[in-house]
Amino acid sequence: MREPSFDHAPDRAMGDLLRQALDGPAPEAFVARVRSAIGHDGRETSWDVLGRWAPAGLVAAGVAAALVWMLLRPAADPRDNGSMLASAPVQMEVTPQQAESDVLTATLLEGR
Repeated sequence: MREPSFDHAPDRAMGDLLRQALDGPAPEAFVARVRSAIGHDGRETSWDVLGRWAPAGLVAAGVAAALVWMLLRPAADPRDNGSMLASAPVQMEVTPQQAESDVLTATLLEGR
């Protein structure tokens, strides 16, 4: 069995190089080079993470909503051509002595 290559003891050569870079005339330049090598400046906040994931999340939510709509909508009758406005036929008779809104209200309530 192979021994692990990780050694928990301090690395003196690496420590000396870091100490020289950080104690030198421009430690800020060294820190900036290290941060640019890592790929980000400063600390990343949770808003930064959410900002990166938001476009993909919106697309996924849209796809999920479309799938739910397609699966849960009532199936259309193939014989229906879209000309029928109500499920029950309604007969309206407008006479001069009745206001038109009363007839509409009574007609709508009769269908209940």
